[in-house]
Amino acid sequence: MTFTKRLIGVLTMMVLGLNVLTAQTIIKGNDRVVKVNKTVITANELENTFNEVNKLSAVYGRTFTKKEVLKTMIDEELLKSEVRKQNLVLDENQVKQEVDQIRYQYSELQYQNNPNFKFNESEFRAYIEKEGNMAYQKFEDKIKDKVLVRQYIMKRVEKKFASIDQKSYPDADLRKFRQDNLSQFVQPNSIEVKHIFLRTVLADGKTQLPASEKAIVKKRMDDILKRIKSGESFDSLCELNSEDVESRDRVNPKTNKVDRGYLGVMPIGGEAAEVVKEQFGFDQATLDKLYALGANKLSDVVESKVGYHIFYIIDKMEERIIPFEESKQQIIQYMKAKEKEQLFMEEYKGLIDDLNAKAEITYFKEEYK
Repeated sequence: MTFTKRLIGVLTMMVLGLNVLTAQTIIKGNDRVVKVNKTVITANELENTFNEVNKLSAVYGRTFTKKEVLKTMIDEELLKSEVRKQNLVLDENQVKQEVDQIRYQYSELQYQNNPNFKFNESEFRAYIEKEGNMAYQKFEDKIKDKVLVRQYIMKRVEKKFASIDQKSYPDADLRKFRQDNLSQFVQPNSIEVKHIFLRTVLADGKTQLPASEKAIVKKRMDDILKRIKSGESFDSLCELNSEDVESRDRVNPKTNKVDRGYLGVMPIGGEAAEVVKEQFGFDQATLDKLYALGANKLSDVVESKVGYHIFYIIDKMEERIIPFEESKQQIIQYMKAKEKEQLFMEEYKGLIDDLNAKAEITYFKEEYK
């Protein structure tokens, strides 16, 4: 799937139900398709949404009928109305994360076409309005509705989620899962690493600092490396300087203690290494060079697409099948996550069915019933 399709897909799915008319709008009788409580969905709205959705038939693997699209629009209107009754406090951080994710996808798309692209908020908003066929404020409102729906469903399943968190699984079930999915437990050539990181991109995660500012960052990182080689503590310098806040304060799962700059196991070969290459912008030669350093070794300053790193190689591991005891917690967390995902979807479907059963839904066109 291309970035274009992914981004348009996000926008299209957020358009569903967005243009439902209010009571102030004059609607001709022949235009009405369905009335959902006090809200009317018109033939024009259905036609527009139907066309937008089916632009993405290649992404979804099939086309949708107007009846299917209308059902989605009805469900979304019911959900939106129900959630607004709950007086939930909107989680603004989730809203920001949703919008930032779309900003990132937009930036990725633009970089493909223009390596010198620099993010501009006004251009981003114009793009949203054009591709999403909506005013930017409507786009933000739709994001907020999406987040509120998620918050509401999470509130409904909170106790059930807590029960799953406390759940235990027989070893026999865990071993069977591992055996049935053994290829997922092959660890390629890998290194266990920690790092000190200084950023060379702006807040959009892509736009590089001007060359003069980047040179200052590089000089600062060179100085940090010299201090480590002179005997200063890697962990102390990481705590004081690293801009990767998450790894800077991370607890090492092996020791249950804060391990400054801890990244964990980084695959060097196989399909898993492709994720590392994408994340850092490394080529295979860079990964091979880190692997060749061996355990308890310090790298030179390494540049990635987002900044400069000093890596400390804690350990070096050759390809192996991860033993059951070592993978046990990973399997448990996966099983719990799958149960939560299934529970969330069941709660969502149950809520939709309940709202439909209670709603006053009047169809004006028999073919859509």
